[in-house]
Amino acid sequence: MKTTMKKLAALLMAVCMVLCFAACGDSSDSSDNSGEGNGDGGSATAEATGGVEIPDSGYSIDTSDGDVYAYYGVKFKNNSDSDAYEFTTITITAKDAEGTVIASEDQMMNTLQPGEEQAFGSSLDCNGEKPETIEFTIDEGDEIYADESAIKSSDIEITDTNERTDEYGDTAYTGTVKNNSEKDTDSIGITLLLYKDGKIVYGDFTFVDNVKAGAEKALDMSEYDVPEHDSYELSGYDWGFN
Repeated sequence: MKTTMKKLAALLMAVCMVLCFAACGDSSDSSDNSGEGNGDGGSATAEATGGVEIPDSGYSIDTSDGDVYAYYGVKFKNNSDSDAYEFTTITITAKDAEGTVIASEDQMMNTLQPGEEQAFGSSLDCNGEKPETIEFTIDEGDEIYADESAIKSSDIEITDTNERTDEYGDTAYTGTVKNNSEKDTDSIGITLLLYKDGKIVYGDFTFVDNVKAGAEKALDMSEYDVPEHDSYELSGYDWGFN
């Protein structure tokens, strides 16, 4: 399910060092619409080289309804112990066997404090053609001063999580999101990642709004026809602009 971002920052970014990781999925087709239509996942890793990197990524290919979508998840981390970055941008590109671009899109993120890791998941419309590879490319964005008072990923706690699938193939991921910082936020970004044999095979993203310092709110994500998986992960980070 493709998630529409309800908040997008609109600033031009400085050209930064780009790290590229190819994720070659061992995917399979199916006309079945029960979750088996999503192929096996591919993943990409890289050694830390400073700045922002992608330590883990993966995807599955779904052709079950006649269209072709890559459902992906990606983790990215700020390796600097002193600098923060804002408007970090992830580019997801699908290519065929000859290396020709089938489809591509950018996802701009909010702010990464020193040492912070975040995650994002969504889907890429592959324009009716099954890709041979998916590439994840990251642009660090703008280097800014670190903010010691900022809400960090470690301040966002997600507890009491549960996964429920009904007879129609809808899967609900629920839990409680708590803001353990001393600052209010108007929005927390929540990322869902699904894993199969240790590889990311699916991702999605949503928001939990208006979580005051020390407060908690309910989380409820609804997904349809997710791929076969053996574990899931929910993580959160501040998406507020106040």
